[in-house]
Amino acid sequence: MMKKIFVLLFLAFAVSASAAQIKDVKFVCDAKKCEIGFQFASEEDLPTFFQKYDAAAKKLTVGFSNTEFALGEGTYDIDAASEWIKSMRVFKENYRGMNFLKIEMSVGPSLASDKNEISLDKAEFLLKLKGNKGKAWTLSKIFAQKKKEADKKALEEKKAAEKAAAEEKKAAEKAALEEKKRLAEEKKAAEKQAAEDKKAAAKAAAEEKKRLAEEKKAAEKAALEEKKAAEKAAAEEKKRLAEEKKAAEKAALEEKKRLAEEEKAAKKAEEEEAKRLAEEQKNIDKAIKADGGAISALLPNIKEFTVLMGSGMEQFRIVADDPIDLRNVSGPDNASIITVGIAGPQKSPVFKVGGGSLVKSVTWGANGLKLQLPVGMKPVILVQDGALILQKTESAIKRDGFIFWSAKPEGIFVRDWMRIADENQSFDSFVNKLEKDSKKIVSGAQTFHLKPVARELIVVEDEIDMYAGPNENSQIINRLVFGDRLVNMDLIGLYYKVQSGARVGFVNRRSVSYMDELSAVQMERLKQVDKERGALSDNPVTVASQLDGMYEDRVTYSSFGRRDPFVDVKGLVEEGINIDQVELVGIIWESDVPMAILVESKNPSISYTLREGDKILNGKVLKITETDVLFLIQEFGVSRRYSMGLPDKFGGKK
Repeated sequence: MMKKIFVLLFLAFAVSASAAQIKDVKFVCDAKKCEIGFQFASEEDLPTFFQKYDAAAKKLTVGFSNTEFALGEGTYDIDAASEWIKSMRVFKENYRGMNFLKIEMSVGPSLASDKNEISLDKAEFLLKLKGNKGKAWTLSKIFAQKKKEADKKALEEKKAAEKAAAEEKKAAEKAALEEKKRLAEEKKAAEKQAAEDKKAAAKAAAEEKKRLAEEKKAAEKAALEEKKAAEKAAAEEKKRLAEEKKAAEKAALEEKKRLAEEEKAAKKAEEEEAKRLAEEQKNIDKAIKADGGAISALLPNIKEFTVLMGSGMEQFRIVADDPIDLRNVSGPDNASIITVGIAGPQKSPVFKVGGGSLVKSVTWGANGLKLQLPVGMKPVILVQDGALILQKTESAIKRDGFIFWSAKPEGIFVRDWMRIADENQSFDSFVNKLEKDSKKIVSGAQTFHLKPVARELIVVEDEIDMYAGPNENSQIINRLVFGDRLVNMDLIGLYYKVQSGARVGFVNRRSVSYMDELSAVQMERLKQVDKERGALSDNPVTVASQLDGMYEDRVTYSSFGRRDPFVDVKGLVEEGINIDQVELVGIIWESDVPMAILVESKNPSISYTLREGDKILNGKVLKITETDVLFLIQEFGVSRRYSMGLPDKFGGKK
């Protein structure tokens, strides 16, 4: 192993010993030519050579294999104004396993080729150039001159630095002397201040001792007085508790007496209520009989209920005045309620169904028609020609034939396929035959009773505050966002009294709307919000809330100084504005009560100002928002909603 290492070291020494060395570089010009001379240290072992010219960079590079440069690698500035060589950079680079010494020369316009003639004069390698004008130079002399200048400059800088250091030392010694003097003065002042502080502290300690003694004496006196006051208060509290106990016993006796009287009065009221209901039932039956059974007990906007049973199947069918869309049918929910999203009355009785097992009762709610099913019932739901059909299989129905009954405003039609003849029965006879021991399906206070239905309000702004009182200066008790449902309890000025969860508060009426007052854009956004939050329960919150009040019958007219004095508008206002002949031109939103401004289409000089609740021809103003007015129109017994929007900036409708 040692032998191999010795051989490698010997070979490396031999290679380095045979490397050529350039001692200096010269540039000379005479009357015939100019040339660059590279002076080698020896005529032996001269290297290989190449030259390359870069026209874009204006650089001529010469290379020598396995060669050293005596002056060292680096950049040498020669003459920046020269037309031949301005500067040269000496460096080494490995190429195909051979180490080359490269001399990269930045050249002027007189040297623009790498086809220059070369020759060798003993140990001097010559690069002959075309031309005969140029300033001669020797690189070692330039290097020596610049080194001399650099050494001179370094010496001057050293002397300047030594002088500056001496001046700084002298200034530092002076500053140290002054600092020593200042510290001595500060020490003297500190000793004087310490003596004064010690004297003041002794005086303050004496005063504090005196003050503590006085406070101790005062505390002992106060403690004695507090003890006496506590004993006196304890005696008075004992006396008060005795009096309260006596009063409580007396109040309990009076409460017991009052409850007995209330129980007696309640019992009497129940007896009177039963008597009154019996009398009302008697009057209702009498009225039905006198009218030939033409009084309809069905819900408003309902054409018929139909029940079909037989062969292991039961079906319930309902037909409404307004078309039913399957997309508007939801449920059953957790409360076994199916909701049909169609418009209905604001107040609704409860229609209890006694025949069949699919549907227990039907009523109108805030979100539409609600069908109450037995718990756990999951029927098939479909819509056919606008009618809603519920269907289920039932193993308990053994009959091979079919039987059905259909309730309509004129009575109940019954058909039994097992019998030959049809029969048209009255409500009472049908119920008595179908369920002899059950309550009547139709007619009488046992089946129909009005119950308050709290209308549901929906937040229509991105974010609103719920206040403790009906004004914006009240305490904020909750923060609500678009799509939140609220129970309407009352209307006080510009604020609704509402319930949100377990909290009751007030919100601005402009920030909320009823479901049937939402614009198409708001309805689509609400559907998206409900989808993101998950399905909401269709079972309305039952609260003893105030039903919506009746709107005042009023129409106001404002000319804004533009009325045509030759046009008589009195009859039109009394009859009501025809919305098909007017256009919406503005909405006053910042006032306490929102107002809509309309003008006649054919005569824009005539204008009208309407508020929510104002009457129009065959209807009224239902809702005013910042961009739209919603009207409720009733024609030929049919209710419809019509929306009128403000024109956009291009003259079209929003």
